[in-house]
Amino acid sequence: MICVFDIESVPDIELLQEIYHYEGSAMEICKQAFAAQKESSGSEFLPLSFHKIVSIASVLADDFGNFIKVGHFAKDVPLENREENLLQEFSSFLNKQNPRLISFNGRGYDMPLIGIRSLKYNVNLSGYYEIDNQQFGKNKWENYRQRYSERFHLDLYDTLGNYGATRALSLDALCKMAGIMGKYEVSGSQVHELIFQENDLAKVDFYCQSDVLNTYWLFLKFELTKGMLQMNDYLANLALMKESLPENAPYKNAFIESLEKELGRYNL
Repeated sequence: MICVFDIESVPDIELLQEIYHYEGSAMEICKQAFAAQKESSGSEFLPLSFHKIVSIASVLADDFGNFIKVGHFAKDVPLENREENLLQEFSSFLNKQNPRLISFNGRGYDMPLIGIRSLKYNVNLSGYYEIDNQQFGKNKWENYRQRYSERFHLDLYDTLGNYGATRALSLDALCKMAGIMGKYEVSGSQVHELIFQENDLAKVDFYCQSDVLNTYWLFLKFELTKGMLQMNDYLANLALMKESLPENAPYKNAFIESLEKELGRYNL
């Protein structure tokens, strides 16, 4: 099984208050933390320990990459209890299924953050850390944390950037260059506003879903250019994706438009 995944996070307000004694509303504390971080590092991006996970979305596909469904973990859990449930559900899935993970910067952000925040809730993430499991074919050369093996985790950001030879890559720019929809309405830098200002967790979930759909489609194109996927199978997956998007997803029409444009190049 293949799992294309993405996470969204917001600043951990309680931790920021505890360590730095910031005061005010959640949005005011975010502004103080971003300003202090930018002054010290030149970037507003906070250290990973200060990120609280609010959404994990995934596209599931079979071992050959054929599309099954798109969705997200802990979908009915309210925000106040969500992070622990997200981590428990994702880790349970990973430990039992040992899927091949596909991500965009998952090695540099998503999986390290999942590992760090699992410490808070004592979550069992053994499937991610183990390097000796004959049942799933894991060894010291092939496991989730082995950077240069794509068997258990293909990070498209790392691979397309030739393992750090270039870092000037963004998912949105790559997707738009390749004829894929790209970011829809929201960017990652706006997630804290949707949570703390608009209280719109559903919009964050749908944004996260659109990111994994973009990443899945980029993965298909990557497999096509490597010669690991035939054109007819690529087009069949696009057609299947088009018919399988959630009815209530706000990105649905825009994504279908991109899919139809790509299919139209081949008179389909």
